[in-house]
Amino acid sequence: MNLKYRRLKGTRDIMLEEVERWRWCEDRWSETLARYGYGEIRTPVIEPLELFQRSVGEGTDIVDKEMYSFETKGGERLVLRPEMTASVARAYLENGLTRQPGILKFWYMAPMFRHDRPQAGRYRQFHQVGVEAIGSPSAVLDAEVIQTLLALFDAVDARDLTLLLNSIGCAACRPAFVASLRKYLEANRERLPESLRARIDHNPLRLYDAKEEDVAKLMVGHPPISEHLCEDCRRHHAIVKECLDGLGIGFEEDPTLVRGLDYYSRTTFEVTARTERKQSSLAGGGRYDGLIAQCGGPETPAIGFSLGIERTLLHLGDDPVDPQRCRQSVVDVYVACFGDQAERYALAHADILRDVCRVEIDLSGRSLKAQAKGANQRLARALIVVGPEEVANDVFQLKNLATGEQQAIARDKILTAVREVLAL
Repeated sequence: MNLKYRRLKGTRDIMLEEVERWRWCEDRWSETLARYGYGEIRTPVIEPLELFQRSVGEGTDIVDKEMYSFETKGGERLVLRPEMTASVARAYLENGLTRQPGILKFWYMAPMFRHDRPQAGRYRQFHQVGVEAIGSPSAVLDAEVIQTLLALFDAVDARDLTLLLNSIGCAACRPAFVASLRKYLEANRERLPESLRARIDHNPLRLYDAKEEDVAKLMVGHPPISEHLCEDCRRHHAIVKECLDGLGIGFEEDPTLVRGLDYYSRTTFEVTARTERKQSSLAGGGRYDGLIAQCGGPETPAIGFSLGIERTLLHLGDDPVDPQRCRQSVVDVYVACFGDQAERYALAHADILRDVCRVEIDLSGRSLKAQAKGANQRLARALIVVGPEEVANDVFQLKNLATGEQQAIARDKILTAVREVLAL
């Protein structure tokens, strides 16, 4: 077959059984987030380019290399959103939510877009579930947000995870650390790959994110940011750890964990899973007390996280399904039809069953043997057979696939009979 069109590199088609697995996770995540007091938010996929240039930061890989940006015919510079926090901050301000009292808690489940190098669990269109809690500087809220993230993993029975924790300071103490780090890196500039040297000027913290082993060794040679925290940041971090201990949540402190976005302050955290001989990041987040003011609003403390759905499903062992070999979603009752008249009869009279269960009417024109095989592939619990004789007598042949028992049921009694078979 000579295909004219193929999906873009770094994107995927999600269908059939795999969609069922996504829905299973999504349902549990939305239920969990509701229990923690979060309400859903949905923002546009396209946003102003400047929103992410200012919030995420010039010099970051996302802004410099990975954003899908374009200019419209009217001259607007737009972007496919690469992350959600800046979009939520924009929506929070634009919709006048600064007047709302207390903490506003949002959750989202949506696609993001980055021109990244595709690999296992990493795509150019990828999906995240995440939260943003806006309106409180409390370190206790930080611990609750982390607790919420771990509850999402518990909801889908994800195991063998590690929580990494750090504080990257605030506007009062981080500048002195950045200045010290920049001086150290300038003295060692020749040890850095030329492609990374510009980060010394833009934001030397970005070098903690570099994947090169030699760069990681160089960064360890400078005292960590934990040794430069002001008293307020030390106290904030101590409370977060105390609360996590009180919740029975284990964690590892990682002084190199700065996350890849410029808007973070104080608490940063990440959840990783071991794959073969390395750790793979599944989720991460942190506090961003300056972002909303940076977007034009009042000083507003906030914290959030995002969880990578593809990466999490991969960790759960949900490999992509081969659509040529898989069954479709499970049904309760499978209706096999023999002939055009039987198909019309089933269409007109079997729909009543959908009031109580999942029904598939086979209109493929295949043999009854092939349709019965289809019922088994769909894991049906009951099979209804309709042919010319059933149409003439106004009945359905109903077979309990667990017991093998089969009987003719009058059309007006079929709903009751199906209820009995399915124990509804």
